[in-house]
Amino acid sequence: MASSTTKQSVAFRFDPITVRRLKQRAKETNAAQTALAERYIEEGLRRDEHPLIYFRDGEAGRRPALLGTRLDVADVITTIRQNESSVEQAADYLEIPLEHVEACLRYYADYKDEIDAWIERSHAIAQRERERWQRRRQALA
Repeated sequence: MASSTTKQSVAFRFDPITVRRLKQRAKETNAAQTALAERYIEEGLRRDEHPLIYFRDGEAGRRPALLGTRLDVADVITTIRQNESSVEQAADYLEIPLEHVEACLRYYADYKDEIDAWIERSHAIAQRERERWQRRRQALA
């Protein structure tokens, strides 16, 4: 998720149980409490704005995904771009409801730079893994 260059200080009062759970989660994930709290607030705000989108972790990092599927928002956008598809064609191809494709497009409209950067990173990772696989095959030949 994108962050601004200048952070602002803000004070909140939380229930002691919530604070204890945040501290425990920060310890378990080796994350700073402030960063974790900021992530939870930002993702919560985004989920309120985009109810069909949730966030999940993976090898390449945390990313927005389509609720009820294993598809990332980036997957849906890439499908539309690669196939020069209409929203309806993408929904048919991905075997998801039209509303889900539209939800991804709404999210993309709000966070275009973030999704484009994710797509670029994913392509770079895929290329690196393809090259690694080819080197492995050559080493065994």
